[in-house]
Amino acid sequence: MNFWLLKRIFFIIIIISATKAGAQTVAAGGTITGKLVDATTNQPLDFASVSITNKADKTTKGVQTDLSGNFKLAGLKDGIYTVRATFVSYLTYIKDSIQINASRKLVPLGTIKLRAAKGVLKEVVVTAQKSTIKLGTDKKVFSVDQSLVSQGGSATDLLTNVPSVQVDVEGNVNLRGSSNVRVLINGKPSAISGGSVSDILQSIPASAIENIEVITNPSSKYDAEGQSGIINIVLKRNAQLGFNGSVSGTVGNQKTANGSLNLSYQTSAINLFGNYSYRKANRIGNGYTNRITYPGRDTAIFQNQESDQTFKFNSHNIRTGIDINLDAKTVLTLSDNINIRDRDRFQNGVTNTSSRNVLRQLTTQNNFSGNSGINLDLNADFTHRYKKQGQELTANFGYSSEKEDGNENLSTIYDVYSPVASNRVFKQNTYTDGKQRNFNLQADYTMPLGKDGKLEAGYRSTINRDDNDFRADTLLNGTANQFVFDRTRSSHFIYNEQVHAIYTNFQRQFGKIGLQIGARLEDAHIKTRLVDSVQQYKQDYFRIYPSVFLSDKLTENQTLQLSYTRRVSRPRDRQLTPFLDRSDQFNYQQGNPNLQPEDTHSFELSYINYWNTVTLTSSVYYRFTNQNIQQVRTPLSSSIILTQFQNIASASNAGYELITKVTPSTMFDLTGNVNVYYRSIEGDPTYNIQSTSGYAFNGNLTANIKPVKKLGFQLRGDYQGKQVVAQGFSKALFGFDGGVRYDITKALNVSGNVRDIFNTRKFGSIIDNTTASIPYTSESYRRFSFRTISFTVSYRFGNSASEQKRQQKKDQDNGGGNPDDLNPGGGGAGAGGPKL
Repeated sequence: MNFWLLKRIFFIIIIISATKAGAQTVAAGGTITGKLVDATTNQPLDFASVSITNKADKTTKGVQTDLSGNFKLAGLKDGIYTVRATFVSYLTYIKDSIQINASRKLVPLGTIKLRAAKGVLKEVVVTAQKSTIKLGTDKKVFSVDQSLVSQGGSATDLLTNVPSVQVDVEGNVNLRGSSNVRVLINGKPSAISGGSVSDILQSIPASAIENIEVITNPSSKYDAEGQSGIINIVLKRNAQLGFNGSVSGTVGNQKTANGSLNLSYQTSAINLFGNYSYRKANRIGNGYTNRITYPGRDTAIFQNQESDQTFKFNSHNIRTGIDINLDAKTVLTLSDNINIRDRDRFQNGVTNTSSRNVLRQLTTQNNFSGNSGINLDLNADFTHRYKKQGQELTANFGYSSEKEDGNENLSTIYDVYSPVASNRVFKQNTYTDGKQRNFNLQADYTMPLGKDGKLEAGYRSTINRDDNDFRADTLLNGTANQFVFDRTRSSHFIYNEQVHAIYTNFQRQFGKIGLQIGARLEDAHIKTRLVDSVQQYKQDYFRIYPSVFLSDKLTENQTLQLSYTRRVSRPRDRQLTPFLDRSDQFNYQQGNPNLQPEDTHSFELSYINYWNTVTLTSSVYYRFTNQNIQQVRTPLSSSIILTQFQNIASASNAGYELITKVTPSTMFDLTGNVNVYYRSIEGDPTYNIQSTSGYAFNGNLTANIKPVKKLGFQLRGDYQGKQVVAQGFSKALFGFDGGVRYDITKALNVSGNVRDIFNTRKFGSIIDNTTASIPYTSESYRRFSFRTISFTVSYRFGNSASEQKRQQKKDQDNGGGNPDDLNPGGGGAGAGGPKL
C-alpha cells in the first residue's frame, strides 16, 4: 500500500473528527423527541429532516434522524412551536401548537408514521418543491424529475447531472473516477450489465426515470460487484390513488423527438401502473488522433487521423406492473420492462501517413453500422410483514434477456505514394448475432433485535449467459461485389457465469454510536469458450466480502461514519474474448481470456451536517486494488497499435468528496459537488508499463432560480480535470447547460434547455509509450455530441381527490395523526423500487 497516502488520509480524518469537540455539551431548555418510521413497513427512516419553528419569533432549528429514525430537538426556550418532518417521496408531517414551559420541558412525540406521497389533495396548495437530493451515509438518492437541463434527454444525460458520476465519450459510466461501477435497474441485475450498457442508457428516455441512487461503499447486503460502488436507476411506477396520468412531448435540433405517457390506477386491492416512452435523436461528433512512431533512431513516422461520425437513435421503452395486496401484510408485485432500440452509425475518416515531410500513404475510410436490440426484464416480487414491527420477508425471481443484431459495412481505400505508388481497396461486411439472458433468485429476511438492533440475512443466485456470434465477409480480390466468408476475422464467443451468495448483517445502536457488521460469501463460476476452437477457459473462486460500519451522532445535526468493505470487479465478455478485432486498420483490439477479477479494499469516512438551509456530506475515501485491469497498448508495427486488457500489479485511489445543497430561500437553491483524488498505478515491466501517479479532480454546480411562482431557471456547469492512466493521461474538459420551465396551469407546463452551451465537451488524451519496442506518442480528441437544444410540453391529468380523502381518513383512524398533522408537502409519486 502507499503509506504516504494513508498518512494524508489520517491527517484529514483528524481534521474532520475535530468537529466533535464541544459538540457533546448538553443544551439547556426544553426538548422534543420522536421517531420517524414508514407507515406501511414500520421501517425506520434514517436521515429524514425534522425542523421546529417558534411561532412567536419565527426562529427555526433543524436536525436529521439517526439510523434508527430517532430525533431530538434540544435547548428550546419556552414558547409554542410547530414541528415539520420531511423525507424524499413521503408526505410531510406537521404537528402544530406544541408548548414548552416551566412545567413541560420534555415533549415525547412517540413514533410518527410517514406515508408515501401518492397524490395531492386538490384543495391544498403545495408551495414547496419535492426535495431533489437525499444525502445519507450509505446511499445518496437524487430525484431527477426536476432536472430541467436533462428533460428531453436520455438516461446518459441524467447521469451526467448526478454528483460523483461522470460519463465518458463512449457513454461509459464512471463513479469517482472509476469505470468499474455496477449499474442496476430497479435494484436488480439486468441484461443492462452486459457489454451494451452505453447503448441501453442512451435509449432509456429521462422521462421514464424517477430516481437515481448512488452507493459508494455498499455493505455486505448488496452485490459485491463494482469496484467504486453501485448506481441504481429507479424507473417510474406512478403509484397514485385513483386514475392518474401524464403525457409529455419533446422536439429539438439534431432531429430530436421524444414522447412519454404515464398511467396508473390504484384501489385498496390493486395498483396498476404503466409507462411508455419514445426517443429519437441524432448525435453528431468528430475527433482526431495524431501519432508519432519512432521505428528507427533517425526516422519518425507521423499519422494524422481525422473522423466525423453521426449516431441515430430510435427507441421505445415500455414498463407495466401490478401490485396485488394478498392480505393486509402481504403484497405480490408483477412487473416488466421492455426496451426496443435501433442505432445507426455513419463514420468517415482520413489518415495521412508521412515521414521526413513526405506523404507516404493516404487512407480513406467510410463505415456504416446498424444495430437493433431488444431487452426484456420480468420480475415477481413478494413482500410479507409479520406482526412484530420491523420483521419482514422479501423475495424476487427475475428474468432478463437481450437480443442484439447488427451489420457493418467497412470500406477502406489505400493510396500509397512512397516508396512505390499503388492503390488498394479493402471492403468488409460483418454481421453480429448477440444473445444474453440472466436469471435472478433472491430472498431477504429482516428481524428486529430489541429496540435498537436488527439482523438481516439473505440469499442470491445469478446465472448469466452471453452468446456473441460475429461473422465477417471480405471482398474477393479482383472482383466488384463478390464477398467470401473470412474465418480469421470471425468469432463466436460464449460467456457463462454463475454467482451464488449468502449474507448476514448485524446492526445495533448504542446511544449515539451505531454499529453494523456483516459478511457476504460468494461462490463464482465463469466459463468462456471460443466456438470452433479448442480454446476453453474456466475460473472458479470462493471469496468472503466483509463490511464494517461505525457511526457516531455527534450532535442532533451531525453524523460521522467510518466504513470498510471488500469488493470485486469481474471482467466481462468483451474483455475476455481472445478474438482479434481488426476493423480499424490502425488500431487493433483484443480481449484476454486469462484476465483475473479485480480485488478491491475500500475505506471511507463520511461526515454529514444538517442546518435549516444547508445539507452537507463530505467523504474521505481510499481504494486499494489488486489485479488492476488496464488497457495496454502495444505497437505491432510502425502504423498498427494493439490494445489489450491486462492485469497489472495494483492501483490505488485516495480522495476527498464534498456534496452540499444550500437553500437560502424558496426562490433559489444551489447544489455543488467536488471530488479531488490521487491515483497511483504500479508499473509492470512485463507490459512496459512504468509506475505513474497524479492528482485529479472533478466537480459540478447546479443553481435553481425561481423568481416567480410559475417560472423557474436551472444552470449547471461541470469540470473534469486531467487524470493519469496506465500509459499517459486524459485531458481536462468542461461544459455548461441551462434550462427554463414555465407552469401555464397546475397541470400544464412548458420547458426548454440547452446542453453544452459553448460546445466545449471534448474528450482528449495523451499516450506516451516510449519504452515499447517500437516507441510512440499520440494525442487524441473526440467529441460525442455538439450542442443540443430541446423544448418540452408536459400535461398531468386525473382526479383522485375522493380516493385521497378516504385514504386520509383511514390514516387518521389508524393513528396517523389529526387532520392538521398531515400535509402532502412535496407532492409527486414515490417510485421507490425494490431493495438492492
